[in-house]
Amino acid sequence: MLNVAYKITLGSASYQSGKSSRLVDLDSHAALGIPVNTCRVTLDGQAQVSLKPGDEIKIELGYDKTLVKVFSGCVDTFERGIQHVTVNGASSFSALAAARFNRLYEKQNAGDIVSDLLGKLKVKKATVETGEKFATFTVSDHQSIWAVLERLAWRCGFDFYADTDDKAVFKKYAAQTTHTLEYGVHILAYSQETLAPALDGVEVYGESPVGQGQGDDASSWLRKKEVKGSAGKSSGNVLRLADASARTQDLARALAGNILKANQSPACGRMRVLGQAEIKLGDAVKIAKMPDSAQNGVYKVTGVRHRLNNRLGFVTEISWEKLPQ
Repeated sequence: MLNVAYKITLGSASYQSGKSSRLVDLDSHAALGIPVNTCRVTLDGQAQVSLKPGDEIKIELGYDKTLVKVFSGCVDTFERGIQHVTVNGASSFSALAAARFNRLYEKQNAGDIVSDLLGKLKVKKATVETGEKFATFTVSDHQSIWAVLERLAWRCGFDFYADTDDKAVFKKYAAQTTHTLEYGVHILAYSQETLAPALDGVEVYGESPVGQGQGDDASSWLRKKEVKGSAGKSSGNVLRLADASARTQDLARALAGNILKANQSPACGRMRVLGQAEIKLGDAVKIAKMPDSAQNGVYKVTGVRHRLNNRLGFVTEISWEKLPQ
C-alpha cells in the first residue's frame, strides 16, 4: 500500500510528511475562468513559522518518494493562533487581477500583446501562442489586466491560466496528458450535467473598411460597408458583438467562430477521486468502467482542487467539460 507524502515550502522553511509532521489541513485550487490559483496551509500551533506577504510557497504531493508540484506562489496572508497557524497563498496572477491601465497596440498578434502585458507586471511565461492578429487593440483601465487577457483568450479560442510552476499559459487547448480514472478504483463521487447549447450563433461587427480593400492603415471612419463575421445560425439565441479590433472580415469571422465553439460544450461535471497530484489544468481525463457506459469518455480538465487532512485523506476534486464534436 502506498503512503501519502507531501513537502510544503514556506519561505525558508519546509515541512514534510512523517512522524514530526505539523500539517493539519491542506487545500489548493486552480480553475479556468478564475483569476488566481490559491492555497491554504494549516499547521498546528507548535510549528515554528515566520512569514510575511510575498514569501515563497511551494506544495508537492504524491505517494512514498514520488512527489509532484501542485502549487507555486507567494504568501498572501499569515495568521498565527494558539492552536493553529494558517497560511493563505496566491499565484502571481494576483498582479494581473489588481492592475489596470491604458495601452494601445497596433498590428500586433494576441501572443505579442499577452507577452508585453505579462512582462510589464513581471509574470513569467510558460507557453504563449500567437493567436489572431489585430490591426489595433486597446487596453482600457475600466477592467483588470486579467479580465483583458481572459477576454482576449476567449476571442482567440485559447485558455489562459497559471500552471503549477506559476507561469502563464495562453494557448489553444490540446491535452498533452490524458489520465485514466476508473469507477471502483479511483472515482469516489461523480456528477454530470447535460447542457443545451449556450448559443445558436455569433455575429461580430467591426469598425473598419480594411476588409473591403482599404488596407491595414485605413481609418475606421473611411467605411465603405459593414464589417461582419458570423458563425453558426443567424436566428435563435444569437450573440451579437461590436468589436473595434475586428477590422477585417476574416478576423471578424475567426472571432465569431472561436466564441461560438467556446460556448458549445454538451456536458460538464465534477468528480472526487483518490489523490491524483499529476492531474492539472491543460490535461484530459478518461473516465472508464462507469455503471452507466454513457458517462465514459475523454474530457477536458477545467478545474483541480487537492485536499489533504486526517478526515478526508488525500483527495482530488476535478471539474471537467466535454468538448464539442
